[in-house]
Amino acid sequence: MSGHANQSVEPNVADTVNGWLRAYGLDYKLEQESLNDEIDSALSEYYSKNGGAGGNRPDAKLLLQDSRTNYWPVLIEYKGYKDKLEKLDSAGHVDNIRKDQRPNFTNINGYAVNGAVHYANALLHYTSYTNVIAIGVTGYKTPGGGYYSSKLGSMTFLRATSVLDKKSVNTAISHSLPRSISTSSSSALTI
Repeated sequence: MSGHANQSVEPNVADTVNGWLRAYGLDYKLEQESLNDEIDSALSEYYSKNGGAGGNRPDAKLLLQDSRTNYWPVLIEYKGYKDKLEKLDSAGHVDNIRKDQRPNFTNINGYAVNGAVHYANALLHYTSYTNVIAIGVTGYKTPGGGYYSSKLGSMTFLRATSVLDKKSVNTAISHSLPRSISTSSSSALTI
């Protein structure tokens, strides 16, 4: 029985959050589905969460359009453990780069926000998008057997510092989200 206490509830997290996305009427795609050629190509080109060659697959992804007709890719990563939301450095930034400036694959692969930021960086490096939203979500079972998932626990906005030199994007700002998100009739994200 002790093995069940540490069992990931990632499928439950995915089912819950995907249900929220459906309820908001958002046209999201799951990890194996195509969002568009430019984004799919970027995710394929960028090194994987383990450091290998490409093949990045966010758990869910969508493309929103704001009132100024700008498109915002949203990349979502799920983890099924309470303590796997995000790993931050001492300055409070997503800790995806080691002191030797190499990627920190342990954090990228092990934490929801860190993985989502990794995917977002792929888009900033290999697409024309200059604004990307990375969302990490975790959940866990309570001791009494109930299920808890924080509603979109953390969101990270990434912005390229220069459209011509996107490769300089290494850090991001992490924000706690309100308990709910709302969308307008055009499915634009309002926070």
